[in-house]
Amino acid sequence: MVAHHLASPGSSSPVSVLQRSLRQSSVVTRFDLALRNWSREDPDLSGIESAQCLSAVLATREYARHDEVLFALLRRAATLGSDGVTAAEIVLNAMLPAVPGITGRVIRASRTAAGAFGPRRGVTGGGVSASEDNADIQATVIGHLWEQVRCYPLRRCHHVAANLVRETQRAALRALGVDYAQAVADVVSIDVDDFHGGVTQSTAEVDASEELLELLAWAVEQKRLDEQASAILVARYFGDRVGRDGVATDRQVGELFGVSQPTVTRRRNRAVEQLAEAAREFPGCGIRWAS
Repeated sequence: MVAHHLASPGSSSPVSVLQRSLRQSSVVTRFDLALRNWSREDPDLSGIESAQCLSAVLATREYARHDEVLFALLRRAATLGSDGVTAAEIVLNAMLPAVPGITGRVIRASRTAAGAFGPRRGVTGGGVSASEDNADIQATVIGHLWEQVRCYPLRRCHHVAANLVRETQRAALRALGVDYAQAVADVVSIDVDDFHGGVTQSTAEVDASEELLELLAWAVEQKRLDEQASAILVARYFGDRVGRDGVATDRQVGELFGVSQPTVTRRRNRAVEQLAEAAREFPGCGIRWAS
């Protein structure tokens, strides 16, 4: 389904192409008919009799209601047949505004990990090359979002939109060969203040580990942090070696780079100071998933 819609020619982004496709009158009519029928069968979808009604509900601050509605749709999206596909398309359409933000994070995180560790450490695959087109990565992210919608774990009935965004990003990074296992916040909050436009307005806090990785990428790009300092911090917080506190020790990082522990400690302290200074100007610090 997704590949068919994204095959449209032209210079528009994959998100724009897909949104236009899902806004065609025939598609909207199909969505409205399905939602009207489901609203009579499922108490969690009561009052959601059209795509417009869904949009109105998701634009509110009633986050518990967001979870009820999205989770009810995801239950249907997990089923076989045309109803399952339609429910999945409705959820996908609601989540599309989050895709550009995910795409940017995936590109920057992948390049940071590749630059810090090289092809054999931290990045098991090809990562994102400088020549790869943003549209290609965006299309890939949409594909992973579709998979997450169709295979959503039904035990997770809270923070539904946040879970979809986070798992889509992680799936995209895994597909590019990036692996960091120090994510620390599986439970996220949802806010709508910084997200406008599109159907779904709900967003989520970035996992602390992912926000740190994005901050590192931004600091290097802005020349606020040199690559050596970035490499030390990435090795400490995102590397394979883990000490007692859940991060690599200075001794372990020193072994990785072939320098002494005091040298690593000195460089790490300087890197942390540089990063803290850069964080004051970081436009992404504290931003939401779908900004």
